[in-house]
Amino acid sequence: RDVKPENILLHDGQALVADFGIALAVSTAGGRMTETGMSLGTPHYMSPEQAMGEREITGRTDVYALGAVLYEMLTGEPPFTGPTAQAIVAKVMTERPAPIRKRRERVPPAVEAAVLTALEKLPADRFATAGEFAQALEGGSLATLVVPAAGAGTSGRKSGWLLAAGGACLLALAGVGGFVAGRRTGLAEAPALAPSRLALFAPSVGGQGQAATSRQLALSPDGSTVVYVAVSARGNNVLMRQRLDEAEATQIPGGEALDPQISPDGRWLLATSDDDSRPIRLPIDGGAPQALPGGVSPQASAWTANGELWFSQRASLTWGRMVGDSVRLLETPSAMRLQQFLDDHTALVVRRPTGTSTGPCALFDLRTRTISQLLAVPIQEARYTAGYLVYVTADGGMQAAPFDLASKRVTGPAVPLAANVSSSGTGIAQFAVSRNGVVAYIPEEPRSLVLVDRTGAARPATPVRRNFHAPRFSPDGRRLSLDFTSNDGRDVWLLSLDDGTLSRATFDGDGHDANWTPEGQFITYLSLRRGTVGLYRTRPGTAAPAESLFASSQIGYAGLWLPDRTTMVVTGVELRPGSGNDIALLRNGGRGPIEPVVATPYTEWHPSVSPDGRWIAFDSDQSGQTQVYVRSLQADATPVQVSQDGGIEPLWAPDGRELFYRRSGEGEPVLIAAELRFAPELQVVSRRVLFGVADIVGASPHVNYDISPDGKTFAMVRRSPATRIVVLQNLPELIRRSRDVVSR
Repeated sequence: RDVKPENILLHDGQALVADFGIALAVSTAGGRMTETGMSLGTPHYMSPEQAMGEREITGRTDVYALGAVLYEMLTGEPPFTGPTAQAIVAKVMTERPAPIRKRRERVPPAVEAAVLTALEKLPADRFATAGEFAQALEGGSLATLVVPAAGAGTSGRKSGWLLAAGGACLLALAGVGGFVAGRRTGLAEAPALAPSRLALFAPSVGGQGQAATSRQLALSPDGSTVVYVAVSARGNNVLMRQRLDEAEATQIPGGEALDPQISPDGRWLLATSDDDSRPIRLPIDGGAPQALPGGVSPQASAWTANGELWFSQRASLTWGRMVGDSVRLLETPSAMRLQQFLDDHTALVVRRPTGTSTGPCALFDLRTRTISQLLAVPIQEARYTAGYLVYVTADGGMQAAPFDLASKRVTGPAVPLAANVSSSGTGIAQFAVSRNGVVAYIPEEPRSLVLVDRTGAARPATPVRRNFHAPRFSPDGRRLSLDFTSNDGRDVWLLSLDDGTLSRATFDGDGHDANWTPEGQFITYLSLRRGTVGLYRTRPGTAAPAESLFASSQIGYAGLWLPDRTTMVVTGVELRPGSGNDIALLRNGGRGPIEPVVATPYTEWHPSVSPDGRWIAFDSDQSGQTQVYVRSLQADATPVQVSQDGGIEPLWAPDGRELFYRRSGEGEPVLIAAELRFAPELQVVSRRVLFGVADIVGASPHVNYDISPDGKTFAMVRRSPATRIVVLQNLPELIRRSRDVVSR
């Protein structure tokens, strides 16, 4: 894993490889280091798959490194150089080495061919062993050194150069065709790009808070640009733009938003504002956001071939179409989440009649309002591109099935493309496609559940790594409730802190955001099992069905019980005319009705109730910056601001004298403990930084961490330190090559 000039020693006419530190570290770690997708090695000599942090690294990565060393011996510098490690790795992933003979004409053609073969992007295109590499350098057959290009019936460098030149002409024609087409949105096949598998390094990709349940990735129609959600230095969600011909991503001005969708002409972005969750439109180059009509859902939207914008709303039972400055609604025969339009009237959908995060893939005809099934296997999402139906299954696997666009049917078995594609608990698979066969996705970096003391010292709560969400201590402190997505969908699980066992507590395929009842015998949770957000109660360990307490499309989060067990604190949407995201009470044992408590035109989220049930903490953007506030829960009192330079996710200490929150203003995100005094009036006595939380995953509209009943330990979800976006170019040719490798 670390062949480079510094590690090659010469002794008695022999070359010795020294310093096996990385290989030894990987072997002694028992696979733990590579399971996280870490990139281990030296950038100048690192193979593409090593730079991508692939879990499976073979000897062909050392063949690549040896080729890079020989390239440097012949030309005086490595195949790729740059001012930073990131710039070098970007070239490793996207560029081809310059021909050696252009720099040194006396290098034999067979030697140049051997070195360039060792430096192929795909491991299968390199020599299988160092022995084969040596034979080629000693004068092996040139025909064995060149992999024919797609569709070539001959071997040899000449035909490869001719086909490469032809590919360049096709790319030029693709640009002209895109300009002439203008706003056309059809799915006609565009000229193919060179087949490749790239990794874009984006350490902040994925965002935070409500980004966990939002769409985070979009591709331009020509596949040349990736737009993704990231966390800014201030800790808020922003849109980043990464062109594949540029080394660095840039932040889109005015793009403090989520759920990006790029218009068919590539000029506009449809998105959801990060501040107030309103639908917006802004130029892809950046600018002032424009408000869209209320009710538009960028998260599940698509354009027809003639340019009409459609979207499916929250429960997927109602679709909308934007007409001018208004929205026209259409009731659908069943719950369907819009994926894509294949023509003016045929929509690709995922049916979710039970409200789960997965379902069968189908076609919906807007004219006849009929549904025809395409795939029986439960999937999260699907898209069509370049002759293939690309979809993500419940376990995060991405597959591609050949699809005939004319007859609109699957014509053959699917082939695997990737594993562990990131997805939200609500069934949003983080991938996108372009018209010309480019696929981009965010790999799921396994998250860890950690127990953190007040100094910031952390230890794992379980060795299991999942996309954990909403950890909550039981009243006795011996268990944690949490939810994550498995092959059966998203459900609530219980982790025993005594013996580390994980046991399933709900069986909806869509259970999440659980909280314990004050006595610790029941958990309450949310589910979309009936097409509407519902609050349910169940007793873990029993076979009795969960009890339905309350259901309403206005609920965003429900679960915080007051000590008297009669009332719950919830979040809702527009609970009063003109209000935004609100906080309310559900009395009558959680059965309602909803009684607004904090309902203003602003966004109020992350409610937390004091242990005595008298006070409520929350965050609001009423001042123009999100800050933490506390007010009486019993009286209509004026809120007192607790945070100073931005704050989110407040949480009460068990003794009720401290309030924790995440600082969201300038500087590194940290957890702060604010000491409060309640008499003669509510005052903030002090604020103290506990530890950094830059790698701690947040959520919205509820807090995503908890503190133990003894007030000593936090339960938090930690994200992996490195993240990336993978881009597959020329999907049909990549699939053909993978099949050829399997057949050989």
